[in-house]
This record gives sequence, structure tokens and C-alpha cells, in this order.
Amino acid sequence: MARYDTPTDKTLLALDYALLVFVAVVMLYPFWQQLILSISPRDEALRTGLHLFTFRPTLVGYAKVLTTPNIVRAFGMSVYRVALGTLISLFFTSLCAYPLSKKYFPLNRTFTGLILFTMMFSGGIIPSYILIKNLGLMNSIWALVLPGAVGAWNLIIMRNFLKSLPASLEESARIDGASEFTVWWRIVLPLSKPVLATVALWVAVGHWNAYFDALIYIPDHKKAVMQLILRWILLENQQEFTFGQGPELPGQASNAPTSEIMKAAIIMVSTLPIVAVYPFLQRYFVTGIMLGSVKE
Repeated sequence: MARYDTPTDKTLLALDYALLVFVAVVMLYPFWQQLILSISPRDEALRTGLHLFTFRPTLVGYAKVLTTPNIVRAFGMSVYRVALGTLISLFFTSLCAYPLSKKYFPLNRTFTGLILFTMMFSGGIIPSYILIKNLGLMNSIWALVLPGAVGAWNLIIMRNFLKSLPASLEESARIDGASEFTVWWRIVLPLSKPVLATVALWVAVGHWNAYFDALIYIPDHKKAVMQLILRWILLENQQEFTFGQGPELPGQASNAPTSEIMKAAIIMVSTLPIVAVYPFLQRYFVTGIMLGSVKE
């Protein structure tokens, strides 16, 4: 265990801790501010300045948000997009990474180079829009989950991880008569939980936070995702469209939530679900990213 005995070492260690605490406070304060604001009563929300705590918490803002049809529908669309997009991405990424991890695969380096090329150059927004339109994917969930199903970075990380698996396991399965697909499905995938969890986390966060593709590919407001609703409220201030269909709540006339409470509540509703996923995948994250990034 490292020891810090000299005054210089102790001073530097204290400065390190102070800097880390400062950075943590700066990063957590906006989240805490919105959380407190979302549960504050009307008079406290109208008060200017910092919102560090409230003595009269209320869930009126959340009740309004969670009973508004447009928001509930958008939340369901976001969950559906994350679930479908993550499953599709994991399936096809692992399916492509498996042959690229084998030295005997023909043109291995050529395909890997082409994949790396896409990390630096892309077709652009207009060709992508024309392609999605010509394929008939406009205004459907497939326009959101298929274009980025196989990410180049995720593919390289998973390929490097699969190269670290013992070849003897696959050879034993082939001796017993297993096909390549069986080896991939029954042996390789169960051993790849760390990198699968890591890629799943990246893909899920990407799908949950994405809004631009839904903005250009989904013209129907009834199919809008949560982040698009959030954009309309925060940037375009379209609260009448979003909350206009919500039911009246008991006591709402005298204690109606302000626009800032509504904004804070919808921010928390759109943030907490993806934050809650991290603890379940954290134990796989470090292992997956380290093994997937070091192996050559």
C-alpha cells in the first residue's frame, strides 16, 4: 500500500482530494438543483437563487408529467427504442466481430481497415436521409435502430475482446461436431458477458439520449421519443402542445406547478431511468473495456 509521509506528498494528496471534491460538486450540483426544483412547491420554485433543499416536498410536477399522454407515449417509445436497438446492436455487432477476431478469416485486415475508415468518414446527413427514405423506413422505429446498429468502435472493442478468448474451447467444440454458429452462440457469447454489457451500456445510453434522428426521420408527433419532447419544452418552449392534454389534478388550480417545475420534473423523468441502469452493468464495465482495448 502506498504511503505519503513527506509534507510535499501530504500537500499534493490534499490538493488532489480537494480538486476531486470540487469537480464532483460542480458536476452533481445541476442534477441536484433540478431534483430539488422538481419537488418544490410553487412559491419556492418562483424564488430566484440557489435551490439546495426544500422543507415542503411535493410530487405535483411528477404527477402532471406522468399523467400527460404525450409524455407517457414518448417515454414508452424511448424504452422501446432502447430495448430493440440494444438487442439488434448486440446481435449484429457480436456476429460481425466473431469472424473478424479469427486470423484465418479471409481478408481480415481488409475488412477491419474498411470498418476503421467509417470511423473517420461518413456519407453525411443528406445521403443518409435519402437512403432511409428510399428504403421506406421513414416514420418508423426501424429508422432509429437500424442505421447505427453496428458501430465501428463497438465492433473493434468486441473483436479485440473475442481475440483474447482461449482458442482451445472453440477447437474442442469443433471436434465434437459443433458448427461455427453453434460455437459463437453456445460458447463465445456466454464468455463475452463483460464486453456485451459494456457495449450494451454504450448503445443504450446513445439511443436514450438521441433525438436528432427522430427529429428528421419521424414527422409524426405521436411517435416522438422522450428526448425530442424534452427538446421541444426546453428549446422551443412548446409546453402547450406537450401538457395540453393532461388531466386536471386535485388542488391544481391553487397550487399549479410552474413551468420551471414542469421542466425540472421532465428532465428528471428522462434522466433517472438510464442512470438507474449503471449499477447493474458497472461490474462488467471495467473488465470489458480493458480487455477489449488492449488485445491486439
